Amino acid sequence: MCGIVGYHGDGEAAEKIYRGLKKLEYRGYDSAGIATAGNPTIKVSKGVGTVEEASETGLDGSSGIGHTRWATHGGVTQDNAHPHVSHGEKVAVVHNGIIENYRDLKEDTLSHVEFKSDTDTEVIPHLLEKHLSEEDTIREAVTETVDMLEGSYAVSAVLDTGEMVAFRKGSPLVLGVGEDELFVASDVTPFLEHTDTAVFLQDGDFLVIDDGYKVYRDGEKVNRPEKKIDWDAEQASKEGHDHFMEKEIKEQPKTVKKAAYQDKTDMQEAKKMIENAEDVYLTGCGTASFAASLGAKYLREQGIQAKAEQSHELEYRSQEVTEDDLVIAVSQSGETADLLSMLEEVQADVMAVVNVVGSTLARNSDHRLYVNAGPEIGVASTKAFTAQIAVLRLLSKVFEKSLEDARKEILETAERINETIEKNRETIEDMSRYMEDREHVYFIGRNKGYEMAREANLKLKELSYIHAEAFPGGEFKHGTLALVEEGTPVVSFLKDRGFEHAYSNMKEAHSRGADIISVGKKSVEESRFHIDIPDDPNSEILEIVPFQMLAYKTSVRKGHNPDKPRNLAKSVTVK
Repeated sequence: MCGIVGYHGDGEAAEKIYRGLKKLEYRGYDSAGIATAGNPTIKVSKGVGTVEEASETGLDGSSGIGHTRWATHGGVTQDNAHPHVSHGEKVAVVHNGIIENYRDLKEDTLSHVEFKSDTDTEVIPHLLEKHLSEEDTIREAVTETVDMLEGSYAVSAVLDTGEMVAFRKGSPLVLGVGEDELFVASDVTPFLEHTDTAVFLQDGDFLVIDDGYKVYRDGEKVNRPEKKIDWDAEQASKEGHDHFMEKEIKEQPKTVKKAAYQDKTDMQEAKKMIENAEDVYLTGCGTASFAASLGAKYLREQGIQAKAEQSHELEYRSQEVTEDDLVIAVSQSGETADLLSMLEEVQADVMAVVNVVGSTLARNSDHRLYVNAGPEIGVASTKAFTAQIAVLRLLSKVFEKSLEDARKEILETAERINETIEKNRETIEDMSRYMEDREHVYFIGRNKGYEMAREANLKLKELSYIHAEAFPGGEFKHGTLALVEEGTPVVSFLKDRGFEHAYSNMKEAHSRGADIISVGKKSVEESRFHIDIPDDPNSEILEIVPFQMLAYKTSVRKGHNPDKPRNLAKSVTVK
């Protein structure tokens, strides 16, 4: 998730864009840059790090674009920072999203071009410049360019003649309409100090800005309503949500899809590394460790010798990991101290499943699969977790079917996330009221249900500060059952495999007076509450989302800040 700002008007574009980028740093902070259409050329300033690296000095011109980057393709370098400029220096582009077919475009349509970066973005300015030279109008050139792009994107471009274009598919883009000035941005925060009038572009729309603006779809002009915005800047950065965590939970239909769009070459290399390994160790800490444990179970279902252990414990067994093995390291930040410390002790190749491009883990790994969840502002991981599951599930599925078929399956799961939230909305509200006064909660599950119990438990206790524990269903009766009394909440994940045994464990708790919260495709008579999960081959992605929302709502009810739970940090950089 990157931040885009564009400006066209009577003012100094670079100054307006710079101030707008400062308001979008929450969307990305790997690198930043600004390009303006000066006289007579496009001028660019960009650098690695914060927005301060994108100096506005010397960038004259009254139209331009800016970008703050969260890397998805290509490392965090000066060359990979946006904006990217076409080889003839007639077009500069900033981009949020993923161009899936960029390799094909480089090899075929743009084989004559010398590329300066490793990014997927750089194909866009070259395509725009090519079509501008071939077509009679900017509208036709943009239409031809968009038709060649596959993926999810929001794009803004400035031409050396001063005109601007913008287009979107699957990533947000909004036009700000002021007096004698127009803005293009990822959200309304960059232009709220200048205007409260906005036009929200729809998927498939593209915009041409000259003296005014025109919106097109499929090459034909369309009308989009201008709307008044009554958000303040902080509300706008949260896109109308009360907290970043709520926003990030609701982003998951998009982020799971982005996670599924792994590059074919990257997946082939990952598959080869697993096939050549004697043993595969999956590891992580906290939420990432539960994703790693699920990943090991997914791979074992494909007949692969896969093991999982939390990094701080695997370090004490590092001598067991040989140079013929493979370590799959799972992390949101890529900076977790225990994980990095463990990796220093092993000689095996390392494959990273990581969110942050350019992180220590990404740099030090032999191969990497990025989960593409974008910046996660809330301390408690939500969208990064489901993105990790999606990547690991995709990786296991390519051992039995094509990448395209495996991806399609996960994309269908992503479409069911909102359905799952809506179907359980009232139940989640009732459960949060119920949980508000609880002192203890127990979560149980078998097989993959155990990982779901552990993650649901972690979310509740780190946000609500309610004491909660998770156990394998079979282990629950070996001691912990003694703590169950009248009214004790027990959450039971009832998955298809092992249903009867899990149900039996749940019934034992119920017979001791527990209030049962069941999770699965169908309710059981012992349930006080039931979370209904659609039938889906990747049900783990769907099972966790209601409990993210439950933890969030319970935290708010208890007067806590769910974005910043006490005593916790987003990235644990000490052992």
